[in-house]
Amino acid sequence: MTCRLLLITGLAFLLESLLLIWFPLAGVRARLLPSLLFLIGAEQGADQGAKCGFLAGALCWLAGASPWQMALLTMLGGISGKVFHNATSFWGKWLVCLLPLAALETLRILGHWLLGAPLLAGLRIAGPEWLLSAACFPLAVLLLALSKKKDTGSFRAAKSRRKRRRYKRT
Repeated sequence: MTCRLLLITGLAFLLESLLLIWFPLAGVRARLLPSLLFLIGAEQGADQGAKCGFLAGALCWLAGASPWQMALLTMLGGISGKVFHNATSFWGKWLVCLLPLAALETLRILGHWLLGAPLLAGLRIAGPEWLLSAACFPLAVLLLALSKKKDTGSFRAAKSRRKRRRYKRT
């Protein structure tokens, strides 16, 4: 399952960096990777979330982002697997996902502020970026659904075992 998740993370990076970059809204572009990493961590566990977060951060770093983004995405995938694993429905996961996305934006604002950028300018960018990341959540759910393997073989095996048991009784 890890290989599929890593491929989905790479596909999400390509979607974000090649397609979503062309559709900026309110001066910012949509971010798909944080929502996807939250979902992977929440559904697959902290280890899988951290692995996919590290891959996503490394790809972003190779594309020109700061090394801190690699650490933040790895933390997002790992922490969401430990803390946010109880949400079950789509709406529950979406509502719970808003908190880590806000925390991620807050950390990014603080990092830019410590480097000398004005705090109000960071807030002006972070708000729309947070909303766009939350709006990308359904796309992240769709991508994660692609990674789940349809398991029909186990159903057939269980059906044949039931038949064998029935014939042994008679």
